[in-house]
Amino acid sequence: MAKAKGTTLLSLVKLLRSQRERTLALLPPALHGYLDDRIHASNWYPEADLLALLRAAIELIPGSREANLDRMGAAVAREHLEGVYEHLRSEDPATLVRRSLALWGSQHDTGSFRVEMEGSGRALYEVRDYGLPSREMCSILKAYFAEYLRASGWRGVTVRKQTCVLDHADACAWIVTWDEPR
Repeated sequence: MAKAKGTTLLSLVKLLRSQRERTLALLPPALHGYLDDRIHASNWYPEADLLALLRAAIELIPGSREANLDRMGAAVAREHLEGVYEHLRSEDPATLVRRSLALWGSQHDTGSFRVEMEGSGRALYEVRDYGLPSREMCSILKAYFAEYLRASGWRGVTVRKQTCVLDHADACAWIVTWDEPR
C-alpha cells in the first residue's frame, strides 16, 4: 500500500476541518477520523486517503477544478519552501534539482522522481512507479514544480505535461523551462 508523509496532509486536513459539516457529507465514514485525529507530520498515511481527502477538498472550493488544483500545488510548494524545507532553496539549477530529488522520497514511499537537465533553462521532470497515480496528483505536481522554482527566485517558469501513466505511458513527465534566477 502506497503511503504519504503527514506533511502532505496537514494543510488539506486543516481546510477540510474548516468546513466540517460539508466535509462529512463528502468523505466516506472510514475517513471521518481525519477531521478529529491529530495528523503527525512525520507519520506515514495511506496515499488512497490522501487522494480521497484531496477530492473532497476540491469539492469545497469554489471555482474550476483545474484552477483549484493549481492553487493547491502552488500553496503546498510555498508552504514547504517557507517552512520545513526552506533549506532546499537554491539559485543554482543543479543544486536545486539535487535537493528536489530528496524531497520526493521524504514525502512518498513509492515512485521515483528524476530530473534530467536538457540544457540551460530546460529540464525533464519525471515520476515513475508512483503507487497511486491520479489526474489530481499530476495537476498538483505540475503547479508544485512551477511554484517551487518561482519561490526559489526563478523567473519565466513554465511547466508542460509530456506523458502520463494514466494514458499508458511508462512515466508521468513534464518539460520545465525557466529564465536564469534573479
